[in-house]
Amino acid sequence: MKFPMSRRRLVQIAASAALVASMPLAMHAAAQSIEDIKKRGTQRVGVLSELPPWGFVSDQGKNVGYDIDVAELIGKKLGVKVELVPMNVAARIAQLMTGKVDLLLATMGMYPDRAKVVQFSKPYAALSIIVAGKKSDNITKLEDLAGKKVGVTRAAAQDTAITQAAPKGATIQRFDDDAAVVQALLAGQSDVIGANTTYLMNIRKAMPDAPFEQKLVISRQYMGVAMRPGNKELNTRINQIIDEIKASGELNAISKKWINQDLPELVTELPGVPFTVQ
Repeated sequence: MKFPMSRRRLVQIAASAALVASMPLAMHAAAQSIEDIKKRGTQRVGVLSELPPWGFVSDQGKNVGYDIDVAELIGKKLGVKVELVPMNVAARIAQLMTGKVDLLLATMGMYPDRAKVVQFSKPYAALSIIVAGKKSDNITKLEDLAGKKVGVTRAAAQDTAITQAAPKGATIQRFDDDAAVVQALLAGQSDVIGANTTYLMNIRKAMPDAPFEQKLVISRQYMGVAMRPGNKELNTRINQIIDEIKASGELNAISKKWINQDLPELVTELPGVPFTVQ
């Protein structure tokens, strides 16, 4: 799969990692029913537009990617057209909670803090939180990060994982966004970075001879469809659809198309993250 990227644009794409801050209950928009969506005739889905292979704009100007394909399948199962609403990472939850979109399929990692604000479905995808660095560096265990400068996105999943796992003597460098983290690695400002598996996929597509590789796997991140809390009907139907497209092989085909691998095993529960409306 050819992604529309150049080396110059590389710093603009990096894996999503995280925002989550609590939002006042007053901001919660009224739950959207399936009947409301069907009457409107469209399902509004928030997606990312600069994060290959999850969500990005093709050479033809279309929103494409893993998340977009899953969104289209959900729309087909619901019997409605899908209206894609491109957004950036920071805007995702606000756009959902204020009713701008019905669902988020925007590489939303499923974490307890987020689950206090949005309702997640069962996971439909997964990736690994990793440490990436130069091939020439001998890093095979966490202790090898001692004395290294480790770049992470501030408050992201990588920040949390690396901060908890890094040994004494490692210097954690926090940057304001993912693009700055990637740039720090390319420029040698950071020795290694906290990343996810798609960072390296994108780096290699833009720079086939890039001297970087995965060094360590820190944790596993699962992505779910996010919706506003309290809508049991919509949550139940989305979970049914995820089960259906897993069983049919359609979700596996999407994984092979965009990630070049079979769908990994997806968990049936995550501590602090309910998949159903309680």
